[in-house]
Amino acid sequence: MEPAVIERLNEGAAPEQMIVKALPMAVPEAALQHDAEKKRIKRGILGGSEEHRVLEKTLYLPYLDFTYQFSAEKGLLSKQTVLGQGRSVVLALREVDLGFYPELAALAPRLTDIESEPGSIIQGVDSTVLVSERLEELKQVLSDYDNQLRELAKQYDSLLKTDRAKQDIKDSIDHLKKTRETRWKMFADGLKLPSKIDLEKLELLEGSLFYMPYYIAWFSRRGESRFLVWDREGKENDAIADELTKNSKFRELIQSHGMS
Repeated sequence: MEPAVIERLNEGAAPEQMIVKALPMAVPEAALQHDAEKKRIKRGILGGSEEHRVLEKTLYLPYLDFTYQFSAEKGLLSKQTVLGQGRSVVLALREVDLGFYPELAALAPRLTDIESEPGSIIQGVDSTVLVSERLEELKQVLSDYDNQLRELAKQYDSLLKTDRAKQDIKDSIDHLKKTRETRWKMFADGLKLPSKIDLEKLELLEGSLFYMPYYIAWFSRRGESRFLVWDREGKENDAIADELTKNSKFRELIQSHGMS
């Protein structure tokens, strides 16, 4: 926190409210508290010991709504360039990469000004810089895959058909191609990109930040942590809960805000 905020807290002053563009909770927090408590008690009954709460709180996670454009070849032989445009949404945290959510762009008209305590708002990357970083990372990953595939192809071509290692290399090539395709598909599907596109021609235009509320319950028992996450409509979000389990940086970020 800023030094001035810390000073006011030390003096007993209430923290200032923050106003952000967000979607409000559609279910009462009390209902989610009740669900979390039922699951905590049930785990204790089934597991033989009771969990204790590390934190339970509604936190607002940042999302970046951004636009982009790209050019592509039209037809197999023509050099004519056509322009495509699109829009998508990404969780605007460097600590977390859960892909893109183009369907969330439709929520923009429903955003309202939400007033909340600063500790409930997790600040995000308020520009397309984050997406640019992930685009550059993808380019490097795909380039590395292509280099490995070329090296394996050379090894494959240098061996005789009767050489046992030839099949092993072919299996490695097939596996690497599948891995590369999966990595590309995760990015391309999130942006609805065509299957053939020069990533150097992908241009990010502008973005705006908004927030989504999640009720997060963090329980611990015998040194083991468990996370339960509900979205604004009262549905459990396994993706964020799983990310909290395996991603220590995300966990620390949530705890730092949840305890404030």
